[in-house]
Amino acid sequence: MRRHALLLLAAPRSGATALAGALVRAGAHAGLEFVAAPPGEPVDTWQCAPLVAFNERLLALLGLRWDSLVPPPDRWLERPAVRSLAAEADALVGAQFGSAAHVVLHDARLAVTAPFWRERLVAADYDVTAVLMVRRPVEVAASLSKRDPIAPEKSLALWLHYLVEAEKGSRGLSRALVPYDRLLDAPAGVLAHVVSDARFTLRMERPDREEALMAIRPDLKRCGEDRGPHEGVLSSGIDTALEEGYRKLVELTPGTDPLRTIEALASAAYAPLLQAIPPWLAQELAADRANAEALALAAHEAGARAAALAADLATARSIAEARAGEAAALGAQIEALSRAGSDGRLDASLAGLQGDIARIAQSLAEAPARERALADELVVAHRELADERVTIARLTDALEHERKGREGELRRAADLEARLEALVAEVEESRAARQAWHEHHAAQTREIEDAVAALDALRAEHGAMHGSLETARRELEGHRAELESARADLRIVDHDRGALAARAQAVDAAATALREELGRRAEAESALVAERDRIARSAMAHADRITALERELARRQSEFATLTSRHDRLARLIALLEGTWLGRRALAAVRESRRPAKPPRDRAAVSRSPG
Repeated sequence: MRRHALLLLAAPRSGATALAGALVRAGAHAGLEFVAAPPGEPVDTWQCAPLVAFNERLLALLGLRWDSLVPPPDRWLERPAVRSLAAEADALVGAQFGSAAHVVLHDARLAVTAPFWRERLVAADYDVTAVLMVRRPVEVAASLSKRDPIAPEKSLALWLHYLVEAEKGSRGLSRALVPYDRLLDAPAGVLAHVVSDARFTLRMERPDREEALMAIRPDLKRCGEDRGPHEGVLSSGIDTALEEGYRKLVELTPGTDPLRTIEALASAAYAPLLQAIPPWLAQELAADRANAEALALAAHEAGARAAALAADLATARSIAEARAGEAAALGAQIEALSRAGSDGRLDASLAGLQGDIARIAQSLAEAPARERALADELVVAHRELADERVTIARLTDALEHERKGREGELRRAADLEARLEALVAEVEESRAARQAWHEHHAAQTREIEDAVAALDALRAEHGAMHGSLETARRELEGHRAELESARADLRIVDHDRGALAARAQAVDAAATALREELGRRAEAESALVAERDRIARSAMAHADRITALERELARRQSEFATLTSRHDRLARLIALLEGTWLGRRALAAVRESRRPAKPPRDRAAVSRSPG
């Protein structure tokens, strides 16, 4: 039959004792020796006293205490000092829980030491599961303040630290999240939730269930303490952030893993936590933890050396006593042989016995020296252990002094809150300045949008010019065809020079109009270039936002340059046509053909025309 072990992981004063008591009354086993309850608290704590003492030693080896805010070092389970405690932990499990099928481990320190006990319980052939017990952080802070003089910021930071470590230490296990208020309001549903989600297969008969429900009394709502402070009391905002995270945890559907919600809670509380606990204080706490860890390891090694020296001393004493007994027996044997009085054999035996006695006497003479050396080493080890204990005591005093200094800092922080209130007006002014900056930013955004609109207009104008150029190109092709036709007709109408002269004048007028049109287009091009420069200057101020538009403008400019070059070639071709008499005649003929038809002239007048 498989055995089951349930780890109750919770911050101090989170109500895990009520759940432990209910499970014990339902048939689970929590140990044989329990921690005595403080005055004014329920008598039954259900905290296994050897387990609590062992957790204290384990935390001390890591340089931690129950109220330390720093996490344990990386890969701490692999350290030799921690590994050396495995046999003692296995003996503790066997002595306190025996062959019980369902056991409950209840101690707040388990939130940090859970990985160690998971290994030991699995080695003892237990199926390990966990319950994450949570209570409103402000209520935990209020309860801790009644028991110990702890600042609210530190109490809230401890709540978050225990929650994060409990979640890390129980990953991979079947686990259930139990809010304390839900346990008090609906204990039967919570117990069923623990049995199902945490896979703690505790079969509760009707009497056991009723006994378990009676253990969760209505007066546990307060336990002689008031509710915690309202949200938003602390200037750092840590209480508000944690209350919001706690609300999201409570709203989780039963059976939902709380990993992502706890990670989001820790991330949201990081900035307020830095305000509540300055980085320099966190660094000093980490340094103190490292020093305490080194001293605890040194004390552990010194204790191991002292125990080894004591064992060697006991072995040496037993050897000396055995040899003394052998010497006494040999002396009695010699005395008996002396009384027997046999000649040669007696002398030989006496000689051999005397040699043995000499060797034994030499060993006995050396034994006190070895015993004194071992005793000296033991004294030195005890002295070193005492020095380490003194150093640890000094460090503890220094930590206590640092704690008092932090309390002084908190008092000074309270004094500074008045100054912070005076700075609220400046913050409001800063907010007004920021609003003005936002309005300026909006104006700049509108200006950029106008520039983008102008750029779109330029693109449209570029497209129109491109269409005009295509039209001009088609007209040029038509002009070329008409020119060929005009060359054929020129031989026929060569005699009509007067009419051609008039048409030449019309061509000149048309050329003048074309030059004016070219001038207007040049002015339009200058205006476009000026507009482009203005847009470029505006775009330089917002280069990070309209870089893509500048590239598009550059591409359009290259297209425009191509169009301009084509336009120039067309203008040069027209100028070349105007430079020849035949071209002027052809252009005049083309333009004349586009004019309204004139009444036919008298053939006699035509015959009288010169040429």
